[in-house]
Amino acid sequence: MATVESARLASPTSDSPTQRQLRALRRNPIAMLGLVIILFWALAALSAPHIGLRDPLAQKIGDRLKPPSSEYWFGTDELGRDVFSRVVYGARVSLPIGFIVILFAMTFGCLIGASAGYFGGAYDLLIMRLADITMAFPSIVLALAIAAVLGPSITNALIAMILVWWPEYARLMRSQVLSVKNNEYVAASVALGSSQMRTLFLHVLPNAFAPILVKASLDAGSVILNIAALSFIGLGAVPPTPEWGAMISLGRYKFYNWWLTTFPGLAILSVVLGYNFFGEGVRDAFDPRMT
Repeated sequence: MATVESARLASPTSDSPTQRQLRALRRNPIAMLGLVIILFWALAALSAPHIGLRDPLAQKIGDRLKPPSSEYWFGTDELGRDVFSRVVYGARVSLPIGFIVILFAMTFGCLIGASAGYFGGAYDLLIMRLADITMAFPSIVLALAIAAVLGPSITNALIAMILVWWPEYARLMRSQVLSVKNNEYVAASVALGSSQMRTLFLHVLPNAFAPILVKASLDAGSVILNIAALSFIGLGAVPPTPEWGAMISLGRYKFYNWWLTTFPGLAILSVVLGYNFFGEGVRDAFDPRMT
């Protein structure tokens, strides 16, 4: 009897939902490939001073526009700067920006959306109409307009992206809260004397947060791509900052010097693919039909 009971407790069906989701994520080869790509670039960003062969800002006019070689692995730009070093150091700009935008947009959007869904009334109506107005514009167009008003800088591009992205999290969290707040355990918490805010943060939000994590993992690549787009048109990172979008912008008129745009473009492509692969895996792991 004890053996049967032990086997039952050790069976996969006794695992918690979180354990099943993590196991499903680990067994997804595409998700693991995406995670490896993300970790590779994170490690490259942290180790940039040791990996970069040269100072990314150092100019050597005598070596300008040299093609890839054993001396300059990714060639040099029109000022003689090492493209390889600039691509590696560019990871220190693009990756943190994507994380910061998602973190702030998710935090602000979730708090606003959760409070709107839980308390309702005129506040809910106001927040949702504001979100509707923001989402009526394509995200990159609205971010471009905000960044143009604030002025070209990586900080202003970051602010523009946060202002554009928060309504999506607000609407998603509101819908989740509306489906969770009528559950019996929420009513029991209120009946036992728990305050509205305590009930919201301890019982409603934890049970409504899973789709937010899925969306955040899927959005990270899009944020990095949009930041690169803003830098490409001169509204993000400004020279001589080694940012991938700005590097592509500097090389777009030198068609025959293909390395100026190819290597930073491949860096953007790999990071976006990595986040998309990992995000798809997270979505499948949190899908109850898949686990």
